[in-house]
Formats: sequence, structure tokens, C-alpha cells
Amino acid sequence: MALHRTHELFNLFLYIPVVTFVPNEYLVSFSVGYFLGTFLLSPDIDLSFSKPARRWKLLRFIWLPLWVLSRHRGITHVPVLGSLVKLFYLGFLLVFLYFVILGFFSLIDFTPKAYLDFNPINFLEDFLRSEAGFYLVLGVVLADLFHIALDFVTSSWKRLRKL
Repeated sequence: MALHRTHELFNLFLYIPVVTFVPNEYLVSFSVGYFLGTFLLSPDIDLSFSKPARRWKLLRFIWLPLWVLSRHRGITHVPVLGSLVKLFYLGFLLVFLYFVILGFFSLIDFTPKAYLDFNPINFLEDFLRSEAGFYLVLGVVLADLFHIALDFVTSSWKRLRKL
């Protein structure tokens, strides 16, 4: 298995050739997804001491369920599915946080109109159905695929060297 710095350098190296295939109008969306997938949502997020987990600083506790329920190289290292699980989990947390905040406001008898007009589920659904949402998810998925491919190559190489 490659060191985390190697994964990041590998992903950064592959960014340039990959981004040439992305339409200009979705370059920002794809890049945000790709860099999120490389630095914050790496498949190694399933390790509490990993660099991506530490980058979450005070918010790293949100990944506790993943650390408890998944082993390293578990669901997060499954191509495409691992990326979608992490994104779905973050979406779930955002919706949950919205309702917690809304509940808190109702307890103190203060309900800003902006919170009532905003529906996070519809927002996430609309975003994910858009082309910009597609390219953001594609960026995360490609960053994860490159990470997983490098893990596979380096692990195979180490096993072959032992023979």
C-alpha cells in the first residue's frame, strides 16, 4: 500500500491529463469534487488516524460511525460504491443538521423564513440531477479510483517482490 503523500501526488499528477476531457463550464465543479476526493474524502477516511481524517479537524468526529462499522479497505475501497457511500453519508448529515437547527429554532420560538423556504432534500436532489452535480460526483469518484488503483498496483508489486 502506498503512503498517503504518494496517493496525493499521484492524484495531482493525473489531474492535468484528466481535466482536459472535462467541458470548460464544469471545470470548477469537477475540480472541487476531485480535490475533495483527494484530500478530504479519500478511501483512507476509514482510518481515524489517516491524513484525510485529521484534515477534518474538529469535525472529524462525524466519521466515527464509519470507523466503527467499516474496516480499512472495506466499503470505502470499493470503486464507485465507496465514493457514493461517503457522499450519501455527508448528504444525510447535512439534512440531519438542517432539521436539528430547525428544531432548535422552534424550541426558542424563532423560525427564520429562509429556513422554512429552504428544503435540503430538494436542493441535494436538484444539484445531483444537474450536470454540475454529475461532474462533482465524477471528480470524487475518479480521485477514489486513482487511489484504489495505486493501492492495488503497489500491493501487487510488494507481493511479487517477496516471491
